[in-house]
Formats: sequence, structure tokens, C-alpha cells
Amino acid sequence: MTQPSQEVEQRDTEGGTPLAVPGTPHRRRAMTVLTSAQMLYYFGISIDLTLTGLAGLRLAPVPALATLPFALISVGSWAATYPASRFMRSRGRKAGFLVGSGAALTGGITSVTALLTEQFVLFCFGIACIGVHQAFAGYYRYAAADMFPPEERGKAISTVLSGGVIAAVAGPFLATAVKDLGPVEFTGSYALVTVLALISLGVLSTLTAEDTEAAAAAPSGPQAAAEDAAPRTLGQIAKQPVFLAGVAGSCVGYFTMTSLMAAAPIAAVRAGHSVHDGAQVIQWHMVGMYATAFASGPLTRSIGAGRTLLIGAAVSALGAATALTGLSHTHFMIALGLIGVGWNLMYVSGSALVAHSYRPRERSLVQGIGEVFTLGGSAVGALAAGPVLDALGWESMNAALLVPLAVSAVVTVAHLRAARPRAAAQRTDP
Repeated sequence: MTQPSQEVEQRDTEGGTPLAVPGTPHRRRAMTVLTSAQMLYYFGISIDLTLTGLAGLRLAPVPALATLPFALISVGSWAATYPASRFMRSRGRKAGFLVGSGAALTGGITSVTALLTEQFVLFCFGIACIGVHQAFAGYYRYAAADMFPPEERGKAISTVLSGGVIAAVAGPFLATAVKDLGPVEFTGSYALVTVLALISLGVLSTLTAEDTEAAAAAPSGPQAAAEDAAPRTLGQIAKQPVFLAGVAGSCVGYFTMTSLMAAAPIAAVRAGHSVHDGAQVIQWHMVGMYATAFASGPLTRSIGAGRTLLIGAAVSALGAATALTGLSHTHFMIALGLIGVGWNLMYVSGSALVAHSYRPRERSLVQGIGEVFTLGGSAVGALAAGPVLDALGWESMNAALLVPLAVSAVVTVAHLRAARPRAAAQRTDP
């Protein structure tokens, strides 16, 4: 079986048969809707990421449970991601995206109610609903990628993710600005999450079947031949170096980012910095995460997703190494900013590799499996951050994270080496 090459990002391959591209008006409208929905999602999630730990501390019966609601964002997302894929396979992406925004609406209302009634368990349920929304929103980028031919998919993914730039800058400030507007602290912030979910429902309701499903139109020519071939098993798909590199990159990128994002504010306070300083560290971390989207797509198209993934791993490693050199506010800012940049490069390029590992009829299965691993990395990172920080300390925690980054780099190099024969064959084709 031929393996998709590193030129995955520039040429068609067996694992990444290009989908029939919808008409320009549908594609333009769909990209606008998906990018807007991504922005609204990131606005909401940035509020949750900024305040859920503090709200959990307010409601938790014991301090040890204060970080549980924060972890449930990732756990809820991980648990829902594969069912979300199956649901959208049978009901369509528009229906799935609306369900996701409905979960965010439920989460916002439930969180406000929990704060008003001081119910920790109810608050945990509300935050888990936010995680469910994250699971469905994770497919916005794939919906965009599937509308474009292979050489455009990385750019499409980064375009959708760029919707988070405004949210990264404004979200944390907005979260704290409105937290006291309600009768109880933080109710104003979670009421805003509810409003954002309502707006998201309205935006996503404008999608049509042509917008989200046209990419699945019947293929022709070489594409049809690939579709007529014997169906591949999950094992055959998973053995592809391009799939392994994409999943490993996305998973490790998310694991590293979530671990340090959860631990950094606590480590900063323990190092003698203020809570405001800790929030500023997270703000710049989020700017690094989403502002990089303007560069990650063009970079992926220019040098290939595999090489972009290696750059992302190197930038993340540089961020972790920076954290080893000091505990000043500047050290925290630079380290978390670099981790954010590295995450975006690994996430976009990893997603592009996964998007080139499946045939059209395999997309729901493969995207679902890929998301399980990606969000699994996020969930493990969020759950492990506190205990690992307590056991190892900030510096040793960062040093330990260099290991999975190195593993991701090794898997990516293996993919690039496996791609060379395929690339050479393409260059010699008449």
C-alpha cells in the first residue's frame, strides 16, 4: 500500500484523496461562519479557562477539589469527542455543531445557577457541558479542511483557528470585567458564556447542507478508483506514518500546553507573583496560541506539515527550557508565550497530517479517532498538572515535558523519511 508523503501538503496521496470542492460562494460563506463560530467558542472557553479555577475554589468543599472543574473541561471534551464524530456522521455537521452550542448554553445556565445556589456538583456538571461544546467545536477545523484540496487544507485550518486571536486578547479581560455584575461573584462572567452560546447558535444556524456537506460529493477519476478499492481497516489506517505523526503531534502539543497552562498560575503565585501577574501570563500564552494561526497555515503550505510540526516541537521545547532558567515574571511570560506558539504550530500541522490520512468515506472515523487522542492528551495534562507540579516542582515539570516533545519529533522524522520514496516517484512521473 502506498503511503502518503510529506508532500501530503502539496500533492494528492492515497491517504489524502482530495474531496470535491464546493462552489466558491458556499465555501466563502462556510468559512465565514466557521471562523465566526470559532471566535465565539474561544471567547467562551477563555472565560472558563480564566475563572473556573477561582470559581471552583469558591465552591469546593475542600481545597483539593478546587481544580476539578477546570479538569472537567478537558475530560468532558475527551469523553464526548468520538460520540460527536459518530453523531455528525449520521446527522450531519450542522446538527452536530448546533448540539455543541446547545451544550455550551446548558453549561452557562447551569454554572450561573450553581454559583447562585453554591452547589459544587452542579457547577462541575455545567463545566463538563462546556467540555462537550469543546468536543464538537474541535471539528470546525476539519469541516473547513474537507472543503479544500490537499494543498489548501493547512491554510483552511489556520484560517478558522485565527478566529481565536481577538478572544485570546479580550477574553481574559472581559471575564474579569463582568465577574461582579451579578448578585454573586463570577455570575456575570458565566452569564456572558450563556449569551455567547446563544449567538453561536444563531450563527451556526445559517449553515446549509451545501456549506458543510458539499465536500463529500462523489469523487471522480483517480479519486473514484481509490473509493472503489477495498475498505481499509482501522489498523491499516493507523499504521500510516502520516497518521501517526499527525496524531502524535496534536496529542503531545495539547498535553504540553494544557499541563503548563494549568500549572503556570499556581507556580507563579508560589514564586511570589500576584494573581494579576498569573492572569497576565495566561493572557500572553493565549495570544501565542492563536495569533500564530496567521503564520502556521502559510508555513504549512510552504514547507509542509511535517517540517512545521518539527518547528512547533522545537518552539515548545524552547519554552520549557526557558522555564528552567528562572522564576521571574518575564521568564513565565516568555515560557508560556513560546508554549502557546509551539502548540499552534503542532496543532495545525498535526491536524493537516491527519486530514491527509483518510479517504472521503473514512473521514468521520479517522477524525474521531484523532480527536480522541488529541483531547485525551489535553485531559491527561489537565488532570496531572496539579499532582505533577506538587511532586516535581515547576522546573522539573518543564524538564519532564521535553521527553514527549522528543518522541513526537522522532515520529515526525519517521514520517518524513517514509515520504521520500513517494515524493521521488511523483517527481519522475511523466
